Amino acid sequence: MANLNILSELENDLLGELFNIGVGRAANSLSQMVNQEVTLSVPEVRFISIDEFAKHIGNGKICGIGQEINGSFDAHSLLLFPEESSMEVVRQMLGQQLSDEFIAEMQQEAMNEIGNIVLNACIGSISNSIGTKFDVSLPVFYHDDAEQILGNSIEGGSDIVLFITIDMTLKKSEVVGYMAFLLGPMSLKKLQDQLKDMLAKMM
Repeated sequence: MANLNILSELENDLLGELFNIGVGRAANSLSQMVNQEVTLSVPEVRFISIDEFAKHIGNGKICGIGQEINGSFDAHSLLLFPEESSMEVVRQMLGQQLSDEFIAEMQQEAMNEIGNIVLNACIGSISNSIGTKFDVSLPVFYHDDAEQILGNSIEGGSDIVLFITIDMTLKKSEVVGYMAFLLGPMSLKKLQDQLKDMLAKMM
């Protein structure tokens, strides 16, 4: 998958490290919540176009959580899983012995909790590092195809996706999830300015 050359190599590495810190915190929180070890891989961070994002997550049903974030930059944040992966995550968290019907009934509540933990951990990591607060909306549950989810998420002229791939492992199951932050041109510029400031202070 192509990576648009939006940031410098140092800026991209710094952003990846901020998400890595957030993902580590999310894994600890999820492990405590379900009383079993949850591991999340080092996130792979890329900038891609909306069209490429839609192609990558495919045409099947997608389950996920969306939250609006507003602060030093604005974005629509998403945590998405293919439908089968979403059901597997919920099953591992609630118990293998439970029926498919019960898992389906609990899917939205469980995904809201997972999304809230993972997205807020990553947003919190960025917030702490740049020394500013973000307002975060309540989570919105999605169970639809990629086109519909993106159609509901890209208002305001967003055309670039900050795309993060993570592997989530629970017990013997491993699933792939995707985080995405949809950014308009002004928000992208503001994010880059924040990263430049952080790097300047490190020098």
